[in-house]
Amino acid sequence: MRVLVVVFLAFAISCDSDEQPIPAGPITLGAADIHFVSTEDGENYVKGELMGNVSLQYQDGVTTMEVSVSNMVPNTTHAMHLHLGTLEVPDRHWNQNVFTAFCNVESMGNVWAKPFAGDVGNISVDENGKGTFMIQTDLWSLGADTDSDIENTVLFIHENEEDFLNECDPNHGHNHGHVNAKIAGGTIILGETLSP
Repeated sequence: MRVLVVVFLAFAISCDSDEQPIPAGPITLGAADIHFVSTEDGENYVKGELMGNVSLQYQDGVTTMEVSVSNMVPNTTHAMHLHLGTLEVPDRHWNQNVFTAFCNVESMGNVWAKPFAGDVGNISVDENGKGTFMIQTDLWSLGADTDSDIENTVLFIHENEEDFLNECDPNHGHNHGHVNAKIAGGTIILGETLSP
């Protein structure tokens, strides 16, 4: 009987040690209003109507981003990237101020598997023109004033989805352009959610 009690206690202790740590650090909040954008020359953009928002939380080295959109073409999927520059005059992809690929970099215990640190992912839009997306990563910070800080970057939503994993394949030929029109975007700032 004593052996069974010892085994049970050992099992209970090992289960407790596997629990995730409770977040304890300060929380930094961020947000962005997402507007449709249009362009005549592919370089300068005009902000249109509000169509979504971004909510961010940074705590204990992890950033959580939630994106919500509406009034989009139903049953479509769209790539999202963080860019430098402004909504009106966007610059290159944000990449932690380095010019190396992030394909094999680890994030949250998994391989990032996207070429740039600012490659957010693909958002799916339902039959009602609405979509949501959530991501957590330790590759981004918020208000930290470091190379990983995404404050003042611009989240752009593109016309088409992208195969990020294929872009990381060493056998993938990179002798092509990445023509994927920007259709919406918003600048990330510190603070609470901006619009309902």
